[in-house]
Amino acid sequence: MFLKVFFGFWTTVILLGIALVLSFVLGPKGGYMPWQNLQWIGARVVAEMDAHGSAGANDLLRGMERNQQLEACLFDENGTPVAGDHCDSFQAFVGKEIRPNRVDDDQSSGVYRRIQRQRSRYGQIYYLATQMPFGPQAAHQTLVGVLTHIALLLLVSSTVCYLLARRLTQPILRLRQASTQIAEGKLDARVDGSVERRSDEFGDLGRDFNAMAARIQDLLSSQRQLISDVSHEVRSPLARMNLALDLARRRLGNDPAFDRLDLDLEKLNEMIGRLLTVARLESSEAPIERKTVELCGIVGEIVDDAKMEASERRCTLAYECAGKYSIAGDEDLLRSAIENVIRNAVYYTYPDTEIRVALARQGNMTVLTVSDCGPGVPEKDVEKIFKPFYRVAESRDRQSGGAGLGLAIAARVIGMHGGKIVAANRRGGGLEVVIELASANS
Repeated sequence: MFLKVFFGFWTTVILLGIALVLSFVLGPKGGYMPWQNLQWIGARVVAEMDAHGSAGANDLLRGMERNQQLEACLFDENGTPVAGDHCDSFQAFVGKEIRPNRVDDDQSSGVYRRIQRQRSRYGQIYYLATQMPFGPQAAHQTLVGVLTHIALLLLVSSTVCYLLARRLTQPILRLRQASTQIAEGKLDARVDGSVERRSDEFGDLGRDFNAMAARIQDLLSSQRQLISDVSHEVRSPLARMNLALDLARRRLGNDPAFDRLDLDLEKLNEMIGRLLTVARLESSEAPIERKTVELCGIVGEIVDDAKMEASERRCTLAYECAGKYSIAGDEDLLRSAIENVIRNAVYYTYPDTEIRVALARQGNMTVLTVSDCGPGVPEKDVEKIFKPFYRVAESRDRQSGGAGLGLAIAARVIGMHGGKIVAANRRGGGLEVVIELASANS
């Protein structure tokens, strides 16, 4: 990569130099003209003067100025101008330089000047004074020439730099796209073969990135499969333990220890069920079956079921739903996700407080808001509570009964429906969870 950058910029400098040289070569022609050519021009001007007078000589001089950047004026033997448009600029030079049988050159100030003596076929003596740009000034005499050179330099430099920048940034952009897809949960995303086939550092980086992505995908797939397998294996012993508990109650009668054991088995069975749900949602790649679901009724049923549990914790549930809110999705999955959010609010709200559940519409989105009056979540952990098994030590400890799976299931289900779920601490205390889903008619 170092060599590519080095030679890339070196090539740019070389091409700029070549373009600079070409700008002089291809630009307007001027500068030093051989003495023999001026002799020929002088003879031609004098011949035109003899044939057509001052008007013919004027036309010839104007054509030379236009085509060759040669400014000229024809003087008689007394130094009086007889043809040309720029005779005033030559007057002082001619008066000083005219000598019998002698011509002088002047190359000062970037202009080549020459006066030559010419005899006509009728014996008259004329002096042709000429001047033209000399050296670098000749190629930049006009505004068009300057703009042409600048445009050529800009074209060459911008083309080379664009190709070099594209060559350097294209693999970076592709790496960024692949990393963004992996961050969004698409673990099968890889950098395409055009980067892998490169023989430079970008090619090494692309191959390492793909190897890392494949390893991460294998590890997460193994983890999900392990969770699913363990959960399935644990369910059989749980079923046998429940059966043994029933037999013990029949033989020994009711006992407080049996009630405690029954409660623990119920919690364990519920957690295993949630683990299986998480594993199934995480490993599912098939699209969900979408049907029209009326959220207002589903949320109302969940709120009614949660009121009994809320009353045991001395808190109340308030539900607001005005109108119908239809969603295209899987009813069972949506019911599970919303129930986990509401039950989470019931778990962590303080006693003698109110939990508010509200459905509303914002544009084409249906918004479900669940607000509790609990301890809230530290700001650094707000986005992490939707990860499986993530627990906040201050409130979600083992005694609360939570396993850190309810909100993870909700986030996965809402994501499968193309929605968004976010949490934020309320200004007056407590946590507010907001679910946004596209309306069925949007």
